[in-house]
Amino acid sequence: MLISLTDLLSWRVRAGERRLALHDLLFEAETRRLVYVMVEPAGLAPGDRVLIAASALGVPEAEAQEMPLHLREDELDRAPRCGGGHDEMVAMLAAMPPMVIGPFGAPSAPLLMPEHERPGEDEPDPRAQAALARYDRLGDWLGHPVFARDGEAGTVSDLLYDPVAGELTHIVVDNGKLFGHRQRAVPMFELVTRAEAERGGHVVLDLTLAGLETAPLASDMLSPE
Repeated sequence: MLISLTDLLSWRVRAGERRLALHDLLFEAETRRLVYVMVEPAGLAPGDRVLIAASALGVPEAEAQEMPLHLREDELDRAPRCGGGHDEMVAMLAAMPPMVIGPFGAPSAPLLMPEHERPGEDEPDPRAQAALARYDRLGDWLGHPVFARDGEAGTVSDLLYDPVAGELTHIVVDNGKLFGHRQRAVPMFELVTRAEAERGGHVVLDLTLAGLETAPLASDMLSPE
């Protein structure tokens, strides 16, 4: 069962009787495993988000377009939160220990850095740079050029996710053609590199353009609803 991440952002997260809007997805840049989701519970200040460990999520329910969240109300209320801006999110991630994937609110939940350990306002925060390097967001991929071994192939239009394995499996490449328009799913193992954002964020695949044309259509890879 594979799920489109762009579709997933329109789903809801179900925590008991509460329904939470899913705002963003963060995964490890190196392993491609989903590690955090950002949700928007009702009752917060406009634009505020809550960060939840992906390990607290249950198996997605495609028919209902919901993801169950295995956290108690008090755990959800204690989960780290920030404004919706990118800089605020990076600052929150930088203040947390890396690679902790247990549910927030549990005894092993990551704690924010004490004030006396945080860099001053005018000092560069190395933890922020590490957080940027450690995690990718879905938006870091979408719309960026894709290159095959022998030329430009299109742009990234989506990523496919295996909720059982908890990891990304395919890059969806849109060929951008008016006639013969296709969106093809390329396995992650064909990825050679993805450039940093300041270098264009382009993706390079270990495929020829002809080989890409034989890749399955993304729509054929998705779980039926």
